[in-house]
Amino acid sequence: MAYTSLPIEKVRELLRMKFEENLPHRAIGRQLGIGHVSVCYLSKKFIASGQIWPTQLTNDELQLLFYREKIISKPVRALPDFDEVKLKLDNGISLRKIWKSYHLQYPEGYGRSRFHELYRLWLVNRLDLSTQLQVVSNPNTSTEFKHALKNQTVNSKNSDMTENIGEALRNAEGDWYSQVHEKTVITLAGHGARLTVERDELAINPGTSASTVKDKAKTLARGVHGIKAIVIVGYAGYITLDAIEWLAQQNVALYTIDLVGDLCLNLVPAISPHRPFQRRAQYTANSFLIARSIVIEKLNEASRVKPEVTLLYRRIQNDISRMNSLEMLRLAEGRAAQLYWNQWNFELAHYKDLPEHWRKYSNRTSPLTGSGRKAVHPVNAMLNYGYTILAGRLERALVYEGYDPAAGALHAYLDGRPSLAWDLIELLRPTVDEQLIGWIQTQKWRKRDFEVNDEGKVYLRQQLARVVIQKSWIPDVKIKQAIKWYGGKLVGRKEKFKVG
Repeated sequence: MAYTSLPIEKVRELLRMKFEENLPHRAIGRQLGIGHVSVCYLSKKFIASGQIWPTQLTNDELQLLFYREKIISKPVRALPDFDEVKLKLDNGISLRKIWKSYHLQYPEGYGRSRFHELYRLWLVNRLDLSTQLQVVSNPNTSTEFKHALKNQTVNSKNSDMTENIGEALRNAEGDWYSQVHEKTVITLAGHGARLTVERDELAINPGTSASTVKDKAKTLARGVHGIKAIVIVGYAGYITLDAIEWLAQQNVALYTIDLVGDLCLNLVPAISPHRPFQRRAQYTANSFLIARSIVIEKLNEASRVKPEVTLLYRRIQNDISRMNSLEMLRLAEGRAAQLYWNQWNFELAHYKDLPEHWRKYSNRTSPLTGSGRKAVHPVNAMLNYGYTILAGRLERALVYEGYDPAAGALHAYLDGRPSLAWDLIELLRPTVDEQLIGWIQTQKWRKRDFEVNDEGKVYLRQQLARVVIQKSWIPDVKIKQAIKWYGGKLVGRKEKFKVG
């Protein structure tokens, strides 16, 4: 399908709304009259280019960045002169400035992350090769020393102390790929992931350039596959119309998450139950009473997961029972959340290359936002992936049950936000925390498991993202229980929420 370029003024406005106003992709798309997938694609292309907002690029430069035409006569990217790169580094020029100079000379060349990776791979391989040539070519070198050098080389491959960037990346992605178990949820990653139908079976093809890991294609037969959902990590790929129909007929959910953990697509069938009585009850219910009930049940669930906060919560719960203001309720919920997250204080098992400020987890708040969004710590980044996919699942389930997912009570109404889904997440958030953080504490972490953008936001490499999605996946029955509890509150039932 041909891609029509947008006016560059509209692209600039898109970037401003994304990075200054932090609007969701759907809200931006509605205001600009474009699809939310296009918003997602252009935003991530801007990030991947190494640019930051506000940008100093002119309209012509932005046009070149987003819509430069492919040069048929030069299909191979220009390889940097790494000898010259090393000379510039020795003279005190940063690798980032060297890449910018390279990128201006070769706009179709390698991106910044790949440029850095290629240089380090070149440097390590060149130095290793020269060392071995010196030893082998020296006739005075003893056989014992050559033997020792060979053993040292083998041992270095098994040691985290001497992992070069390429080895660390391959080992990390291989470790995470080995933990991908697709019993009920299939996860895909990479550029060009695609879903089609062949011989009435769903053909699932992973991306071709996701990582150093080679994933395999698979097919699903009707009625016997046992799959509840498919999650695609990335923003480049395609799905055919008959594949969409196949998924809808088999009641298989489809979600796409971009490289920084935002939900881009939540495939919901066009025909959903029409239950006007439920929606009328939503719109006429006392929102404050429902919001207060949500906070109370959230505190109960937090106490179940972290019994240490039970006594600390008693005063807050007493205050909540006497409140009649949504603003005060939100402040109380914030105080309770701070006490809860203070109990999650632990050291991460790690390799030598993990940055010092990542080795201990003690704070859910990001300095970039004052909340959990835009995480600067890997644990918070993984939690955000888990919450994002749970929000998509709740939104889909609410539509299936005939509710309006935007008619929330606790979270503020915003265009493009399924506020009710984020309300009900509060009931299930402690369960996700318990499940995902428990797994995190059993793993050993590398720097190469994560990426950091220019702003400082941490996001996951694709193979790790696949595992995190599966490890944070809670059973469908818990989501149904949360929605059933909410339906009871709409009609005045006094029952407690229980996870089980």
